[in-house]
Amino acid sequence: MTTEPAFNPVLLDIPDHLETERLQLRAPRPGDGATLYASVIETLEDLRRFPASMPWAMEEPSVRKTEEFCRRGAANWILRADFPMLLFRRGTGEHAGNCGLHRFNWETRVFEIGWWCRKSFQGQGLATEAAAALTGFAFAHLGARRVWCGADEANERSWRVAERLGFGHEGTLTSERCDPDGTRRNMRVYATTR
Repeated sequence: MTTEPAFNPVLLDIPDHLETERLQLRAPRPGDGATLYASVIETLEDLRRFPASMPWAMEEPSVRKTEEFCRRGAANWILRADFPMLLFRRGTGEHAGNCGLHRFNWETRVFEIGWWCRKSFQGQGLATEAAAALTGFAFAHLGARRVWCGADEANERSWRVAERLGFGHEGTLTSERCDPDGTRRNMRVYATTR
């Protein structure tokens, strides 16, 4: 008797790039580190305002670290273990930020989405455009049943993206995270389901 093998996400044939009206989203590649580093440096002050949400931004950035992130991201795409994406402006190729699906569960098909936008591109709706495309990708290609995000209560720009996407505000988790200095942070949770 032959039994059907268990689901293996590594065998999923899925695109590693998406296009929207203004953006190309794609998986990181070896060699992207210097480009990403420049965006992180430009945006570092904004990213560090919410250390409990973005602990990686508290470390001293370097081209070496961002290159390592890109190479690990490329490997995780192949393993279907994490789906980071770099955002590039169509036409110019300028890096405009990052978006990704993280900390997901293949059995329940629940995916967390996150984003940040490079300082020089903020306020143009690019994070919303990218997050909408990646949410659609999760449902169409990954069989998502739920896509959710958490945003620091003080990070209104971020949770407004979730609202523009039509994600429902499921509640605010009080004292859910803690900054390195001990400051307690509230986290707003948003989600959309199939």
